[in-house]
Parts: sequence; C-alpha cells; structure tokens
Amino acid sequence: MKALYILALLFGVVSCDKPKSAPKQPDPTLSAELKASDTPILPIKKGDYWKYKVRVEIPAGVTSEGASAVDVDHQKTRTFIGKVTAGKGLPEVDAFDVVSAGQPIERELVEIHEDRVLMRGSTRPETADAKPMWIDPPIPFVIAGMRPGQEMANFSVKGSDRKRGMKVVAREKIKVPAGEFPVIRLLMTGNDGKFEIRRTTWFAPRIGIIKEVKARYASDKLLFRETVELFETNVK
Repeated sequence: MKALYILALLFGVVSCDKPKSAPKQPDPTLSAELKASDTPILPIKKGDYWKYKVRVEIPAGVTSEGASAVDVDHQKTRTFIGKVTAGKGLPEVDAFDVVSAGQPIERELVEIHEDRVLMRGSTRPETADAKPMWIDPPIPFVIAGMRPGQEMANFSVKGSDRKRGMKVVAREKIKVPAGEFPVIRLLMTGNDGKFEIRRTTWFAPRIGIIKEVKARYASDKLLFRETVELFETNVK
C-alpha cells in the first residue's frame, strides 16, 4: 500500500480554471456515418461497472536517494452511480465512483450527452471537508465522430502555471483482458512546473474507458507510470 500512497503523491488530483482557449469545434465535414457509429457515446445505467488491472512503475531512486524500484499490481473498479450534486450551489451531474485498495474513493464528475462526454471535475466523498475540484465551463473529454489530429481542449490548472491540452491521436482496435475493442485514442499532455505529464486514454464508444497509461517525467526522465487495462465490465 506504500507504493499506492507514493503514486498519489506523484500524480495527484488537479483543479482547473476556465479553459484559456476554447476547444476546437468538431469539423462540420466529419463523416456522418462515423459519428452515427459512435452514438450514443455512453449509454449506461446506474450500477454499471468497469474492473481494471493496474500496474504501477516507479524507477529506482525516484522516491528517495537509494530507494528501490517499485513495480506493483493491483485492481480498481469504476462504478456509475447516476446523478449527484458535487457541492452546495452546484448543478447535478453524472458521477462514477472509483475504488482502489488502500485509497479513498474518488468520485469522477462528468456530463454524459448523446454525442459527447464532458469533464466536470472530481471529489473525495468519504474525505471530511474535501472540496470538489469543479470545472466550469465543462471541458470535452470525447465527442462522437472525432478524427485523429482534432484537439479536444486546452486549459490551465487553478493557482499555478500548470497547463493541459487534449487531442485525438488515433482511431484503432486494441486488445485488453476484457476483449478487443474499436477505440478512440486520446492524449492529454501538460506540465506541473518542471514536470511533464502525459496521459493516454483508449475510449470505446458505447462501452467506456478500455485502457489508460499515465506517466510523469522530469527532464525526459521517467518518474512514474501507471498502466490500467479493463478485464471485466457488464456494459455491452
């Protein structure tokens, strides 16, 4: 569990200001057939779940001088809990509870529409006095019909010079323990001061997140990598 605590310190949850620049809108010439095949983007119901195998890698010497490398495996589960209110005065949004062994529950806040999923932030529902990380206006996470090269969002992180950007890298098929899926590969890049952040997400329309790889670097040196792969879901 110590390794998971270190993971939390290295990657952390960020809070966001309004986007510095509006995300590019979908190209009106997008293939209607492609968009139709992605829609509805995430037709789920309360209680739907996704179970993932997680591998955490931290090179030797990162956590402290002379520290051994970390290479551990565990599992996490994401469950759709329906509509919630993240805090006083905030609107109802869609929510997922993410449970990992030894970690507080993280509640992911989104808006699920027919053709897109928008990020609204996150919170720790079981942590006393925890304030929600609230994104306003919401930031697009995935949009039906998007093609490689199209940007999703650019935004800054509240109270710092941290920046994030997202774009579509590819449309492809990948195989994970749960099976083979056609996916949209999304890349988030940015910085936390001198640290570079990279997060790649493979999203299957109508199913959800199939795979994620999160990494953090300093001067091109890897500090942390987390690989998450779906092995079970009731969403078909």
